[in-house]
Amino acid sequence: MPGPLALAMFFGVLAAVPLALLPLAIGRAIDAAVGGGPPGGTGLLGWIGVLLALGAVQATGVGLGEYFASEVWLLAATRTQRAVLAHAAGVGAALPRGIRAGEVVAVGSSDIYHIGDVFEIMSRAAGALVAFGAAAAALLHSSPLLGVVVLVGVPLATVGIAPLLGPLRRRTEEHREQVSAATSMAADIVVGLRVLRGIGGEDSFSRRYRRESQQVRRAGVQVARIQSALDATQVLLPGIFIVIVVGLGAHFALRGQLSAGTLVAFYGYACYESGNVKVIAHLEVINLI
Repeated sequence: MPGPLALAMFFGVLAAVPLALLPLAIGRAIDAAVGGGPPGGTGLLGWIGVLLALGAVQATGVGLGEYFASEVWLLAATRTQRAVLAHAAGVGAALPRGIRAGEVVAVGSSDIYHIGDVFEIMSRAAGALVAFGAAAAALLHSSPLLGVVVLVGVPLATVGIAPLLGPLRRRTEEHREQVSAATSMAADIVVGLRVLRGIGGEDSFSRRYRRESQQVRRAGVQVARIQSALDATQVLLPGIFIVIVVGLGAHFALRGQLSAGTLVAFYGYACYESGNVKVIAHLEVINLI
């Protein structure tokens, strides 16, 4: 499916780049309104027109990007499911000797969603990378020092989530194994229900299944704890980064080295690049899972 994936990535870029340029246009519009822009530069109405044009391009990119990203998700998920089922049918009666029935069920019930997410997030990741380059050029042109701070801070904030990815992967694998075991037991109970009733074994299997269900619940809680810590880190690190950028920008603005519009633009860029940290983190988590 290279065609739909390429279109999804193209429109992902088309949606992300205007968003990266919006802070610059807003900052220039503010400078034009308060008279802090360069002499003979574009006036306020001109920058308002630029903002409207960027909004129209972004809206087009978001709409078509979501369409093709959803198409890619469905293609990846359904083709994976069909491939697994075709392989299982080809193996035939030998399948239960090599893998549990719950493993096959887990592919169709959970794994295909992660596989689809990988292809869907690729469009947003492509847009984030291209927009990062566009924002970097604008930042370095406006203020080299603050530009370097932003360009260094974003990768550092991304690296800061790495220590949580290993435990998340281990606990996710444990949870998946528990789900597979519980699913296999449920399938066995359904298949042998008549025999169980004949020998009076319903209560025994019911207790075993309850124990398995509790293990699945506990494993899921462990995954949720790591995931919550990861989500909190994705908010904390970019938040610290934004405070540093805004503090430095305010210091330069008070010294007359930055205009009010440029300070607003840097704040917008810092918030935007912090959002890119979450996109990259999401892609890393999906790849691990």
